[in-house]
Amino acid sequence: MFDAGGTLLAKAEERFVSLKRQAWRAVLFDGSDQRTVLVENTQGTPVLVIERPKTTRATWVSTPDGALHGSIRQDGYQWRYVLLDASEQPVGRLEGNKTARKFKVLDNAGAHVAQVDKKWKGAATELLTTADRYAVTFFSTVPDPLRILVVAAPIGLDLMLYEGKDVPNFLDGLSP
Repeated sequence: MFDAGGTLLAKAEERFVSLKRQAWRAVLFDGSDQRTVLVENTQGTPVLVIERPKTTRATWVSTPDGALHGSIRQDGYQWRYVLLDASEQPVGRLEGNKTARKFKVLDNAGAHVAQVDKKWKGAATELLTTADRYAVTFFSTVPDPLRILVVAAPIGLDLMLYEGKDVPNFLDGLSP
């Protein structure tokens, strides 16, 4: 994650996945697998954990010690997601366009407080890799936990919408 000037702010990396599973993701499709992404600051200190359970159109955002910030969940309409705090109360929503590349972030009052955009990186990169780039723009001061959920939204959306390459379940028992 970089700021507008290109300064590194944090790194995100999927954890708890074998090298064999990672290699197979480039070839086979099965988007139902559980995913866990650890976000670390520039000093390598974990700051967020973003998890998508198996076969779910939702992600949970927590601290490294397990305290829940909230979740991002599809609300029944394609490209629309509700942002919930740790007690399951709505704090905002994401409304995507038909290509699922641009998402308005609305607070509970319906104000457009931020924008999450998936950047185009070229046909080859889009089709042949899982490398994606997002931009998050805040238009006003946003309180926590909404702000944390907005920062986590690109990873959560990516896990729910685009990271569908995975190895079939019958390979789960094989060692890496």
